Amino acid sequence: MFFSFKQQGQQWQQTFARGRSGGPLQRILAWLLLGLMLFIGMAVLVFMLLLSWILIPILLFRHRAKVKAWQQGQQAAQGQHSQHSSGQQTIEGEVLHKRED
Repeated sequence: MFFSFKQQGQQWQQTFARGRSGGPLQRILAWLLLGLMLFIGMAVLVFMLLLSWILIPILLFRHRAKVKAWQQGQQAAQGQHSQHSSGQQTIEGEVLHKRED
């Protein structure tokens, strides 16, 4: 049922030996294909790197603009709230430690 490791190793050696029997043209073609795949991978990597360098500042600018608009909206809402409270201000909190002097 199960092949022994020795038999499996021999089969792999025979498979590799058949692969080595290819002519020089086949080897050159394999190396060119490998080089082309490496070049395409490197080109994609460089493209993604440049794209991130371009997009990150744009996205940060948009995010900062949204945060600034949100903060201004919060300040405007607090300004309206303080006008409606007729000058009275309520501070809520919890006493964690009370000193007895």
